[in-house]
Amino acid sequence: MHSTPSAPRLLQKMVLFTAALLLSAAFAPTVATATTVSMGHSQGCSAADTGQVTCWGSPSLPGLETYAKDVRVGKDFGCALAGNNVRCWGNNDFLQQGKLSAWGSIADVYATQIATGATHACALVYTYVQCWGDASQGQLGQAYMVPTAEAVQVEGLSRVKHVAAGNGSTCAVRQDGTVVCVGAGSGLVEGSMDPRLPRTVPGITDALEVALFDGHACVLRTGGKVSCWGSNLHGELGVPAGTAKVVLPVEVTGLAAAAKAVAVGHGYTCALLVNGTVSCWGNNANGQLGTGLGGSGASQVTGITDATAISTGKSAACAALQGGYVQCWGEGAGWSHGICRVPGGLYPGVPASWGPIIEPAICHAQGSAAPMSVKGLGPQQDATLVLDWAEKTMPQPFAAGPATVRDPADKLYLREYPGGHKLGVNGHGSARLLYQGPLSSGQLLDLGGLPYWVDQATKDLAAQSGIQIRAAPYYNIGLNTGLCNLIVIYWVRSTNGLPAGFAPTSLRVEKEGGVSAEVPIRDRLVFPTWTSETDWSGNVPQPDPLQPIPPGVKQEPVHYGVADGCVTGFYGLTVDVVLTYTIDGKKGQVRTRARVGAAS
Repeated sequence: MHSTPSAPRLLQKMVLFTAALLLSAAFAPTVATATTVSMGHSQGCSAADTGQVTCWGSPSLPGLETYAKDVRVGKDFGCALAGNNVRCWGNNDFLQQGKLSAWGSIADVYATQIATGATHACALVYTYVQCWGDASQGQLGQAYMVPTAEAVQVEGLSRVKHVAAGNGSTCAVRQDGTVVCVGAGSGLVEGSMDPRLPRTVPGITDALEVALFDGHACVLRTGGKVSCWGSNLHGELGVPAGTAKVVLPVEVTGLAAAAKAVAVGHGYTCALLVNGTVSCWGNNANGQLGTGLGGSGASQVTGITDATAISTGKSAACAALQGGYVQCWGEGAGWSHGICRVPGGLYPGVPASWGPIIEPAICHAQGSAAPMSVKGLGPQQDATLVLDWAEKTMPQPFAAGPATVRDPADKLYLREYPGGHKLGVNGHGSARLLYQGPLSSGQLLDLGGLPYWVDQATKDLAAQSGIQIRAAPYYNIGLNTGLCNLIVIYWVRSTNGLPAGFAPTSLRVEKEGGVSAEVPIRDRLVFPTWTSETDWSGNVPQPDPLQPIPPGVKQEPVHYGVADGCVTGFYGLTVDVVLTYTIDGKKGQVRTRARVGAAS
């Protein structure tokens, strides 16, 4: 949710910069394109709301022909959730790819969530858990001790709402808020205990999610609390380091705000807080706490203020940010452009830029002790969009034509203009629009989050594209969800012909006061439809073939889409429906007004 600031409207009217600089407002970004992120042992992957999967590190990602809602990676293998099917790739030493089929490796399950451990994978199927792959540590439950390519139901993991997998373990959050685990790596198995038997985590009755990797585990609890158990050699449980394994979960204290997600890596833990920051604690030998110059205890990751998702791996962690960007920190993930740690970066809001770390003659593995952009998932394209738009909208201080100054590590996208004006976007940390020059008395000025400015720029671009949208939002109250299940059906056409590369990326609804909510896009389809000048939603009847086609009626390609999610607070209101899209990689935005009704 956000409130729209007034300063940008002044900028758009070109009463612009001086007034905006004097206001020194912190602009709230819009709702981001939905993006997931997963970090494993040597590979990271992200699934965008367009269905495209991007991976870095190894192994390489095979072609995925279907729309992927999520992707999870383990030790040299990964799995994607395509619709409700699961596709896997990479190492198959323990049959963790699942069954081989004409469509590649696939787990024959109807999944709503997937999870990957080091050598096995799992899926949430309705309210129970099915897993496949390695079973040697009891991670598939009582019935299996040898690898299997068949997805098998894990005994004891029923009435489940969330599943997680680690090295030799599987854990699930049940609908009553308790957590049940199987496998030797769950941190609950001691002495001669049979690791295949399900064990309930003691003292937890309000769990929302569970996370594990190797040696310890954590749960996100009601109210944003985080509790952890298992190994604590590095302080990964959020308490002073010790050699004894902790079986009874301990609550993490000292977080700057409530948590909304938790991720567990090898000897360290990270939490995504409700204010968009990320805090990490535990082992920092590889810079995986993301604090730039190091630190102990729960420390805020340098420069991240608008994270939407997080993931931790063996020695590196990643966050998806507003705008669909992905940033990572730590070592060994393969996203760095060089062979050594990145020598620094500009992080707005950090008192001093993160400086270089002195390395020996033989550098550490590729990586960074503070967040850096993943190649192909950074803000470069959006930075170019906004800087181009600024030149067109505000030509007085920003005379068009300068070359973009871009350093090799993508730390800053900078344009310099006559009269000493500079406009740029930082490439690492949460992307911000920055100004320096006469209008700020030479000081570096933060003009707010880049996603907000992308929103402004795409509004102008849509007006020139000829693209139009109709929408029918309503609450489906027949699913026993009350006024929660908001469905938005929408149709898109273009007076210039719908471009072949048109791809919706996100949809949101806005009400008065600037309050908005994202509604995840579920279905996308383009088909020829008879349209009129005012209706392209399939209601125009096909003309009689024996009669002349009525004026203003024609057949043209129309994009049909459906978005749905648990979104409350919009029933009975007239709202703006805002669709963000790309055309051959370039972003645009189109909107319409519609009243939110209800249907059963």
